[in-house]
Amino acid sequence: MSLRKYGWLFFTTLLLGGLGGALVAFIFDWSKLTESTVGNFLVGTLMYILYGMTISIVAQMGFFAYMTINYFAKTIFKTPTLWKSVQIFLVVFVFFDMIYLRYTSLGEGGSIGPFFIEPILLLVVSVVTAYGKSNLTNRTAWIPTLFFMFVVTSLEWIPALKETDVHSTLSMLVPLLFCNVWQVMQLHRLVKRES
Repeated sequence: MSLRKYGWLFFTTLLLGGLGGALVAFIFDWSKLTESTVGNFLVGTLMYILYGMTISIVAQMGFFAYMTINYFAKTIFKTPTLWKSVQIFLVVFVFFDMIYLRYTSLGEGGSIGPFFIEPILLLVVSVVTAYGKSNLTNRTAWIPTLFFMFVVTSLEWIPALKETDVHSTLSMLVPLLFCNVWQVMQLHRLVKRES
């Protein structure tokens, strides 16, 4: 990947993070944004855009950390099947942990049902993204894309997952998903060798 291509990916991901932040503002805080003056609306929207851009930096760090881990894992695990099995195991393990650890720390003796919502939502988005990526490239992209979208996004999402507030969890998830889906769907175009 050339520096020009990386710069393009960086700035487009940054803009998508800002767009995700603005979307969160319009969905969750529309009444607060419009309750006062135009200045309040503009400044409030700008703060959400900057928040989304900050989240996009977290998403980009996670993306490049995953690419580094994936590179080293392919050299450590001699067979591709073993590395794919490890990734599938980690997806299942993280899914369980997202439910169990959040329930034990935030559940306070209540029902475990609500703690299934976030992992299932993220898993659905991850499966759809992996399906789209494998259609654009090849079948071998399915498991790495699923792993990146579910496990890496979960790790990036940890600060918001420490809360039970839907607003805080979704306000971080929306920009993360915008950025992570964009990055993983653009990667094959950026590393493609030109003939």
